[in-house]
Amino acid sequence: MRRLVAVLALVLVAPSCGGRDDTPSSSTTIATTSPSATATASPSPSPSLSSSPSPSPTIQPTLQLPADAPTELSDPAGITEVAGGDLTALAPPGSTVTSTSVTTTPGDPLDQVAFAWRRGDDPFAAEQGFVVWQRFDTDPPWRAVYAFTDKPSKGVLTIDLDGADLTGDGVSDFLTLEQSGGSGACGTWRVITPSPGSAAEVFKRTACDTEVRIVGSNLEVREAVYRPNDPHCCPSAYRVSTLEWDGQAFAETSSTTQTTS
Repeated sequence: MRRLVAVLALVLVAPSCGGRDDTPSSSTTIATTSPSATATASPSPSPSLSSSPSPSPTIQPTLQLPADAPTELSDPAGITEVAGGDLTALAPPGSTVTSTSVTTTPGDPLDQVAFAWRRGDDPFAAEQGFVVWQRFDTDPPWRAVYAFTDKPSKGVLTIDLDGADLTGDGVSDFLTLEQSGGSGACGTWRVITPSPGSAAEVFKRTACDTEVRIVGSNLEVREAVYRPNDPHCCPSAYRVSTLEWDGQAFAETSSTTQTTS
């Protein structure tokens, strides 16, 4: 059983688009509430991080974090704050925690916290990122095992978070969306799959006029299909595909085209 606490940041609109990339590098339903305060928000209800700690990591984690961001936590006061739901000690200094998944109960395979964060006052030029922390039975007890960061120049407006067991190993995976807005609703989707002592990115796609979401234990991709002379607002059809985990990657198993007229 898992308890999840999520806080989603306000979605803004700014022009930006990208290409498409499904190549892996190196991912529970999320509830929605109001944005948290600056890196001191205590999710409600406060979790009790009391489950059995994970084993020591066996591989070098992928950590794309700002230079001043923490990667380990052994301070007793900070550990107590995290146990009470205050993630300040795990977030980059001065940042705001925006979307959070907390795994805390004894029945969970892993004891971990995953969250998106944001730093900066300009909504169109903020530094944003996502990080996964796990608890271990050796010192330091809390360590970051995966992270990515979007610099202000990338123009990411918000990072959304959802989760489900997409790889069939009994552990919830994370689907993140880095929204860059624009008339084409552009964004980058990633799936991060955790394991004891590590987490890895196994799916990445950057596109416009597209939606990637979790349906059951699979990914569903909905893409606009334009014919000549179609206005950007009104594609002639949508292509809807189902992607399933085949043990190494997400493979397309079905596809349909839905006309809009």
